Amino acid sequence: MVFDGRLFFPPVGHVRSVLDCGYGAASWAAEVAESDPDCTVIGVDISPHMKPDDLPDNFIPQTREDNPLCLPQLDDINRPFTFDANTFDFVHSRFVGGGINRSRWPTYLLDIKK
Repeated sequence: MVFDGRLFFPPVGHVRSVLDCGYGAASWAAEVAESDPDCTVIGVDISPHMKPDDLPDNFIPQTREDNPLCLPQLDDINRPFTFDANTFDFVHSRFVGGGINRSRWPTYLLDIKK
């Protein structure tokens, strides 16, 4: 198994809410949601074409296509997040380097930290 079967690397304890930035094919987010039905996993991605059809009920992908009235912040990680501080126990951000504008990096890191 890759990474010894771990979905989380830091010791985070029980996770109740997760944000997956740039969820892509949603494989990681779906695994987290399946591993703990009491955890809410919110996936943010700018491109809805990769959203899988079969997802756990506790995985909530957010794209402009899903909710045309949602704020752009919910689907574009190049814009400041609108989530309140301490909304998530864990933020997953992997393989998004090519999609984040150079000027956004400092504020992106602050957003995922809050």
